[in-house]
Amino acid sequence: MAVAPRWEPTLNLAGDRDSDRRSGGGGWRGVCSFMLITLLPGGAEAFDTLGPTWANGDIVLHLQLGLPSGPLLDGSPDWATVAQSAIDEWNGYLGRSRLRSLLNSTSEVRRGNRINNVAFRADVYGSAFGERTLAVTLGSSNTGTGRYLEQDVLFNSTVTWNSYRGPLRSGAREFRRVALHEFGHVIGLDHPDQAQPAQSIAAVMNSIVSNIEVLQSDDIAGAQALYGPNATSGPAIAAHPQSRIVLVGQTYTMAVTLGGAGAYTYTWSFVPGGTTRVEPFRFATGPAYTIGSVQLADAGTYSVRVSDAATGASVTSNTAQLGVTAIGTSAETALANISTRGVVGRGDDALIAGLVIGGTTAKEVFIRAAGPALGEFGVSGVLSNPVLRIVNSAGATVAENDDWQSSASGPAMSAAAARLGAFQFQPGSRDAAVLTTLPPGSYTAIVSGVNDTTGVALIEAYDADATPAIARTRKLVNIATRGRVNTGDDVLIAGLVVTGPGPRTFLIRAIGPTLAQPPFGIAAALRDPLLQIYQGENLLRENDDWDAPGSAQPALREAATRVGAFALKEVRDGTGLDAAMLITLQPGSYTAKVSGFQGTTGVALVEVYEMP
Repeated sequence: MAVAPRWEPTLNLAGDRDSDRRSGGGGWRGVCSFMLITLLPGGAEAFDTLGPTWANGDIVLHLQLGLPSGPLLDGSPDWATVAQSAIDEWNGYLGRSRLRSLLNSTSEVRRGNRINNVAFRADVYGSAFGERTLAVTLGSSNTGTGRYLEQDVLFNSTVTWNSYRGPLRSGAREFRRVALHEFGHVIGLDHPDQAQPAQSIAAVMNSIVSNIEVLQSDDIAGAQALYGPNATSGPAIAAHPQSRIVLVGQTYTMAVTLGGAGAYTYTWSFVPGGTTRVEPFRFATGPAYTIGSVQLADAGTYSVRVSDAATGASVTSNTAQLGVTAIGTSAETALANISTRGVVGRGDDALIAGLVIGGTTAKEVFIRAAGPALGEFGVSGVLSNPVLRIVNSAGATVAENDDWQSSASGPAMSAAAARLGAFQFQPGSRDAAVLTTLPPGSYTAIVSGVNDTTGVALIEAYDADATPAIARTRKLVNIATRGRVNTGDDVLIAGLVVTGPGPRTFLIRAIGPTLAQPPFGIAAALRDPLLQIYQGENLLRENDDWDAPGSAQPALREAATRVGAFALKEVRDGTGLDAAMLITLQPGSYTAKVSGFQGTTGVALVEVYEMP
């Protein structure tokens, strides 16, 4: 049996294009012929059958990579996890032979032992790495059978490594794409950019590391030319969702990268922290989803099942752990301005806002019902002549206004709007407003149209205390607005301005089904509200059903009790579809949007509470 050793061409750093290296001593002589796969211009395949392949079955790789010196950028716990993701990507396309890892192998790392060692080393079995060489693959094959006997992968340990996704970064070499390249050598592929003649084509197997981080069509064609297509496997996952530990309020993106292309569908799952219950994560319907403001309820395990509609095949990703660390909040932070935009109808379809004044002394508030003024912002179908009425908990009217300048407080209202940063009403407009002082307690602001006219209106409540110290002791605690939710732009939109020295937690709810039950009995209640929180155009988070995830229910029930809010129904038979969330917000302006899930319409209530 004639066995000839082989040293595969090295993968070099960007900018260096050394010629293929061969061992010059220790009995290591010429290389075996190998197969080089390229795609010619125009898409034709050129197969140079120059080298061996593996026999049918598993190609066992002994992963002996150890632990990184510090946290990896992609959240992977160790090098073996990163290497495994590269192995999985190749396996998605291999037919008669597949790569299989042996984790934490204790086998001796040496040449000629018929073991496929994968390890970090400072040298190549006694020979120095090239000045700009990241890794090498070397081994031996049986020249009689044309089968590999051994393929070792050695990574240059004198190089600083990390693992991440996206474009190459300075400072550390990206381990995963280098491993993906070297495992291509293990199965028998070479560098298309160093073929004779050289091919200019996108490929992981090019000799220079680049921003390419997943297998390209040329890489896949080469693997399948050697081993045949994998007809039974599902889509091949190139990069799995990544684990993270984040602070409350930071972002987290769950993402999966697929090699190749297909008509894929994505089914994401979530296991809340401290439980074993698997729940669907229904908002994520594609390869990636970003939680714009992570909260404690988001801690847990995420994974995705990817299915190919054409073949019916599927594959499930590795799990990703999301850890969430709480942050301190400030009791000095408060709601300075809360508003709701909605459609004003007739009768029960009026826009009704509930206000709560905290503290023990009276508070100055500025409450407005904007209709015509909204037209200046491009809102169509505005309420032409709103009427604003403020009612206390006993049902008595304590203040009302039709046209804002008809009140003697008109000049004071203009001054208050300027001081509070509110947009100015035009002189003579039919918008309504009240500037008044209210004792602590609960109030209702009702917006209707003169002569039962209808249209879109905005109700606003401002903390009008000029002195911040007084404002903090006499708080505008919450707003709860009931209105009609239609489709398109005619949804219910609550705006809130958070001011203070630091973050604060709020309970925000969008209620529909519970309104249909006693004691409310609103027959036209929105059956399935969807609640979304925005900062500008950035979606921070969303909730469809308040009891999903189930792990968040106890905290939501406790929060409702603490702020004195009525309980939501918990039954999932069509009456438990209200939406709610606890969210910690930094000072700033936010929007809570209430729409009907899948375009449903009806009457809904949006509430914003400060958590004590």
